[in-house]
Amino acid sequence: MIRTKDRGPAPDGPVAGVVRRLEVLRPLRGTPVPRFCTKVRDLVVVASSSRGGSSMLSELLRSSPHLLHLRGELNPLLRLVGLDHPHSGTGSDALDAAHWHGLPPWSRALFEAELSLDAGSPGTGVENLAVDAAWRLVVQWPGLDLDPVDLVRTAEAVLDRDLPRFARALIRRAGVNPLYYDLPGRSPGPRPAGPPGDVLLEEPPFVLPRPWRPASEHDLATKPLVVKTPGNAYRLGFLRAVFPNARLRVLHLTRNPAASVNGLVDGWLHHGFHAYRMDEPLRIAGYADVRPADRHWWKFDLPPCWSAYTAAALPRVCAHQWWSSHRAVLAHGADHTVRFEDLISGPHRRADAVERVAHWLGVPYDGPLKRTATAGIPATVSTAAPRPGRWRAREAEVRSALSADVLAMAERLGYARDDHWI
Repeated sequence: MIRTKDRGPAPDGPVAGVVRRLEVLRPLRGTPVPRFCTKVRDLVVVASSSRGGSSMLSELLRSSPHLLHLRGELNPLLRLVGLDHPHSGTGSDALDAAHWHGLPPWSRALFEAELSLDAGSPGTGVENLAVDAAWRLVVQWPGLDLDPVDLVRTAEAVLDRDLPRFARALIRRAGVNPLYYDLPGRSPGPRPAGPPGDVLLEEPPFVLPRPWRPASEHDLATKPLVVKTPGNAYRLGFLRAVFPNARLRVLHLTRNPAASVNGLVDGWLHHGFHAYRMDEPLRIAGYADVRPADRHWWKFDLPPCWSAYTAAALPRVCAHQWWSSHRAVLAHGADHTVRFEDLISGPHRRADAVERVAHWLGVPYDGPLKRTATAGIPATVSTAAPRPGRWRAREAEVRSALSADVLAMAERLGYARDDHWI
C-alpha cells in the first residue's frame, strides 16, 4: 500500500473551488464538535457490494432515534481531501491507516469538520434546511461557480416542508439539471447521455436535502454512528484509524450474485452512478458501445484489479465488483450478517431481520423503527423497484459472468443453491 507521503498532490481546480465555497458556508452550518473523530465511541460500517441494498437498509435504520448517520455517502468528503483515485495512490477505492495518519493537518481538520457537521439524525424542523441544501448543491456541481450565499438566499425563498417540491423549486432556480436527482416520479425530458460534469464529488443520482439534527457530544458518546458507502469494504483499516476510540463493528449485507450482477448492469446502463473519470476510454462490451458518452467513466466502487476488466463484457465487470467487495469484507471479518433478500420478501421477514439487527446494535426495536420495518420504505436510488427474481429477465447473460470464484463466494455467503437466488 502506498503511503500518503508518497502520493501526488491533492486535487486542485474545481475541487479547490468547492473547498473555498464550503468555507463560506461552514459558519452558517453550526459549530463542529471539537476533535469529533476521537469522540465517536461506536462505529457501525454497513459493508456490502454496490447495488447490494445498503441504501434500503440504511433508510430503515434511520427511523431509529437511537442511531446516528451521515446525510449521504462518505465519498464526497474523501474527495475533498484527495483520498480518492488516483490521488490516494492505491489504484482503487482501498485506503488504510497510513492514509489517515499521513494527511496534512489542514486536510485532516477539513475532513473532521465536514464529517462532524454531516453526522446526525433525521429531524423535523426546517431551520437549517436552506444552508444544508446550499452545501449539497455546491458539492454536487463542482464545475459550476455557484455562489454559496446566493444559494442560501434562493433556498430560503423557496423553502417548503414538502421536500420534493422544495427540491424541484431550488433545482429550477439554481439552473441545474433535475434529471440527475433522485426525485420521486419522472421528471420531463430525455435521459442525459453523459455525466453532469467532468469532475464529480458525489455520484448521481444526487441525494436531496432533508431536515437534520446534528450530532452532539452526548450523542457521540451514547449512540452508534452508522456509515454505509459500499466502497468502505476496502477502507475498514482506514476507518479504524480515523475513529481511534470507537468500537468498530461490521454489519455485512449480502445479496445473491445473480440479483447483484443484474442490478449493477442496470446501474452501469443508467444515466447516473458515475464514480471515476478514466484517462483512457473503457472498452467494456455492452457499456461503452451502448453509452458512448459515458465511455470514460467507471461506475460504482473501484475494486483492486479493475484494470483487468476494462475490455471485458459488462456482466463480468459487475461480477468482479460483487466478488471483490465481499472478499474484502470477509478478509477483515464481519460481526453480523443480514440478507437483502429478507428485506424484500414481505413484511414479516423484513421485520424479523431488522429486529435481529436492532438487537445486535443494542438499540430498542420499537416505535418508529418497528413501524418502518413492518411497513417498509419506498425504493431509494434504484433503477427499478426491487422484486424477487428480477434478474431472470437477463438470466443467460448473468449466468455467463458467474466464474468459479464468484460461485465459490456465493456458497461461502450461503447462496449455494441458485433456486434460492431471488
